[in-house]
Amino acid sequence: MKIQDINYICKQMLNINPPPILDSNVLRILAKCDSKLEQMFILGAYEFIRQRCPAAPTLSTSSVRIGERTYEGIWLWEPWFAWDLDDLPEDKRGGPSALLFVPQFQSPEKNITHDLALFYGDDNGSPKWLLKHVIEIDGYGVHKDRRVKDDLRDFGLSYSVYRFYEETDKPLDWFRKIVYNDAESGGI
Repeated sequence: MKIQDINYICKQMLNINPPPILDSNVLRILAKCDSKLEQMFILGAYEFIRQRCPAAPTLSTSSVRIGERTYEGIWLWEPWFAWDLDDLPEDKRGGPSALLFVPQFQSPEKNITHDLALFYGDDNGSPKWLLKHVIEIDGYGVHKDRRVKDDLRDFGLSYSVYRFYEETDKPLDWFRKIVYNDAESGGI
């Protein structure tokens, strides 16, 4: 993945201008996504967060170990402003100090891979990462005739899988549902 690819996705497909400044490590992790749609959802979440912050959050990389596997992810410092939405009660507004987007997350329970995992960190410097959300991003063309199979794939897992659909969930706004889910479940 090259910066030109990011510029095209951001400017032409998402109307994000200027696009975020990404180093080669962030580009390498974005390239692990299975589809442009997954990349668009990560970049869209970044833009959702950036629009609510007084300054653009720093993008970097970090890793997290789950069982025997180590995953690399895209690390956002100080994303908590995105959880300060006007339509949420004051006591439900509060986001993590750090956020890690991990593409292609292997389920610790089944031989399946999820499109994305979100880990929340307790610190900006050396966060202790906690798995908060497991995400599937279903493109319409690929998944329109296999919704039942997709649901069965997630059956029996001890954790929830949040499904987002290309035809109803937009890359620039899907992350709002994550914030609302956090508020409804009692915060981070």
